[in-house]
Amino acid sequence: MIRQGNGFPIADHFDGLKYDFPTQNILLFAAGTGIAPIRSAIESGSLKLDTGRQARLYYGCRSPQEMAYAERFSIWEKEYGVQVVPVVSGDSAEWPGRTGYVQNALEEDGVAVARNTGVLLCGMKGMAEGVKDIVTKAGVFEGRVLTNF
Repeated sequence: MIRQGNGFPIADHFDGLKYDFPTQNILLFAAGTGIAPIRSAIESGSLKLDTGRQARLYYGCRSPQEMAYAERFSIWEKEYGVQVVPVVSGDSAEWPGRTGYVQNALEEDGVAVARNTGVLLCGMKGMAEGVKDIVTKAGVFEGRVLTNF
C-alpha cells in the first residue's frame, strides 16, 4: 500500500522480476491536482522512458482554465516522450480536444499490449477505480496498477 509522503515505488512494480513480461508501455492518469505527482514521475526520470518505453498521460479536469501544467505538455512530449491526452469534463464549447472523463478516453483508445503495461493513477477515487477496472479487465497485471488510494 502506498502511503502519503512515501512516494510511488515505481521500480519495485515496473522493473522487478515479478512478471514474465517487461513493462514497455506506461499509462498515466491524473485528475485535477493529481497531476502534481504525475509531473514528478515524468520529470524525475523514474519511469525510465529513455529505455524504449512508451508512455501516455490522460489528464482530466473540468475546464481548460483549470488544466495545471498545460504549458509543460509540449515539453513532456518532446523531451520525455510522453503522449499527453488532455480531457475536459465540463461544458466547454471552445475546447477542441477530448471531452468526458479520462476513463472514457481510455475505453475509446484501448490498452495496446496489456501484459507489458504498467499504470500509475493519481486523482479522485472514482476515476482511479474506473480506470483500474478497465485496465485489469484488459489484462494488465493488478500489481502493475499503482494508485494513490
